[in-house]
Amino acid sequence: MKDQRAQQEIEYVLEPGAQVVVSEGIATFTGTFPDEESMREAEQTARSIKSVKSVVNKATVAHKVQTAVDSNEPTQ
Repeated sequence: MKDQRAQQEIEYVLEPGAQVVVSEGIATFTGTFPDEESMREAEQTARSIKSVKSVVNKATVAHKVQTAVDSNEPTQ
């Protein structure tokens, strides 16, 4: 049985690309979080809800492409 209220509370902090389903006291995350901090915040939110007994995280964290900036180049 889905717990709509708990699910809505968690969805409030979710970033686009990440999903949660709360069923029988288990919050299951899927999809992709933009970073580790967003994933931790969602997990903490889930754990803070009384009706959530456990958290299962099947989501991933997006790999950000970092570009090197050469600080020796003059700016114009």
